[in-house]
Amino acid sequence: TFNVNVTTVNGCQLSDTIVVDRIYCEIQKGISPNNDNKNDFFDLRLMNVQQLGIYNRYGTKVYSKNEYTNEWIGQSDSGSELPDGTYFYVIEFKNNQPSKTGWIYINRNSK
Repeated sequence: TFNVNVTTVNGCQLSDTIVVDRIYCEIQKGISPNNDNKNDFFDLRLMNVQQLGIYNRYGTKVYSKNEYTNEWIGQSDSGSELPDGTYFYVIEFKNNQPSKTGWIYINRNSK
C-alpha cells in the first residue's frame, strides 16, 4: 500500500492511496546453483506464489512447494540434485490470479 501526497505550486494538496497486490517481475530462464551467489536459486520472492511445481521433460513432477519464495536450487522433492537440463514450471499465485507456466534451465557449470 502506497500513500501518495501531491502539493502543487499553488499550494493545493491531493492525497490518494494505491494498493498493489502483486509486483510482477520477469521470471528468470535459468539457475546456476554453484554457490557463486549469482542465479543460485529460482527467485520468485516478490510474486505471491501459492504453489510451485517443477516438471522434467517427460512431464513427471520432480519438485513442489507450497508458499514458495526461493527454495529451489535444482533439487528433487527427495533432496537429490537434478541433472542439468530444461525443466518446466507451473506457478499458482495467491489472490486468484491466473497460473503461469514456462521453462527454466539448470546449469551448474561455472565458466
